[in-house]
Amino acid sequence: IICNFYVSSEGICYSPKLKLTGKKASQSSTYTDDIPYIADRAFDGEPSTCSHTEQQTNSWWRIDLQGVYNISCISIYNVDQNDNVNIDGARIYIGNSLQNNGTSNTLVKNISGFTNGQINVYELSPSVSGRYVTISIPENKFMILCEINITAPEVGM
Repeated sequence: IICNFYVSSEGICYSPKLKLTGKKASQSSTYTDDIPYIADRAFDGEPSTCSHTEQQTNSWWRIDLQGVYNISCISIYNVDQNDNVNIDGARIYIGNSLQNNGTSNTLVKNISGFTNGQINVYELSPSVSGRYVTISIPENKFMILCEINITAPEVGM
């Protein structure tokens, strides 16, 4: 399946945007202040709430799409708050394996030039098929994600 998409003036991937509500997300650890910054906060539709791991080497965040999708675009927004939210150096993996927390899947993007306070768009051409999307940062950093959108039609289980 070939999916045509475009990037709007706001920088969000469309056509068709995958509804992430109800999908299962997890992360390497959960930072807790007054509240736990759980993995689901990365796609709750509210850009000011974020998922947040503890500071550690190889922090990761993963979503189980509960079906196989041809993923053509991923957008990530992080608040413009401090350097901790910048995920420069992170890597995006897509595939059907949970081995090594999803990092044994296909490496589809090395994130560089990430800008806080704006939507960062990662187009995948050709699209990549998979059930799991994992974002991992190999340095000793936090993994903070405030809003993620994925563009993908379902291709089956």
